[in-house]
Amino acid sequence: MYVAALLVMLLLLIAGCGATDSSSNNATAGEPTASPADSASVGNTTTDGGNANTTVPTTPPDEPTELVELTVSAAASLTEALGEIETKFEMANPSIEINYNFGASGTLQKQIEQGASADLFFSASSKNMDALIAKDLVSKDQSINLLANTLVLVAGKDHSGTLDKLDKLKKDSYSYIAVGIPESVPAGQYAKQALEAARLWTELEKKLVQAKDVKSVLQMVETGNAEAGFVYKTDAQSSDKSKIIMEIDPASYSPILYPAAVLSSTSHPVQATAFYDYLRSSEALDVFLSFGFTAAP
Repeated sequence: MYVAALLVMLLLLIAGCGATDSSSNNATAGEPTASPADSASVGNTTTDGGNANTTVPTTPPDEPTELVELTVSAAASLTEALGEIETKFEMANPSIEINYNFGASGTLQKQIEQGASADLFFSASSKNMDALIAKDLVSKDQSINLLANTLVLVAGKDHSGTLDKLDKLKKDSYSYIAVGIPESVPAGQYAKQALEAARLWTELEKKLVQAKDVKSVLQMVETGNAEAGFVYKTDAQSSDKSKIIMEIDPASYSPILYPAAVLSSTSHPVQATAFYDYLRSSEALDVFLSFGFTAAP
């Protein structure tokens, strides 16, 4: 009887232990488990001196700077100088790319008036810039005369001698004389003024061959399609296939000034202003001077 009682007590004790283990297991199963987000948080922790869960600051990767392209409508006579300036500016401003639209200033003016996309205008004549200012296409506060130039008469590199007077162009040896189209090419306008001042425009008109821009005038002389041509001194200095045979009297034509401006329609005013400011810098002026330009008075 005593033995039977002991067996009953032993069975009850074993049953109680089993219930305790089951309760413990159930409690463990009911605890929250780490979510995927928690797992990610663990990935951002480290152990510092044995202390776990020290958060490590995370820095998002730098986003690539968006490239901004600027279109600069510029006089053809600025081609070489602006090419060098583009290289220098883009090296210092890798997020800005300069694209040029070179041509006759009058043609570029018309393009801008007709809605052509551009951010800056760099003209070889104040007249063309003033026309855009009058139509509010350029802010007068962001327009400045930067450079000056002079007009010369060039001939092929094998031409002998020089001219001291424009009336020498009446000689039969000058069958064709190249000039820019006066209505659209500033160099042509200045040439016409000089010839009119010498009272030669009408007399020489039958010899005149008109070109779309000053670079085309120079090319006609270089290739022998014209015996002489009126170009800027800077263009003549850049050519090894022609030579200056006469410096035109500056008093016979309007001052040759090069104004630059930010267009009111630019989609990138900050970047356009940055390039405009660079054009006005001493570094840019040194480049222009090296190509024969002078600073505007």
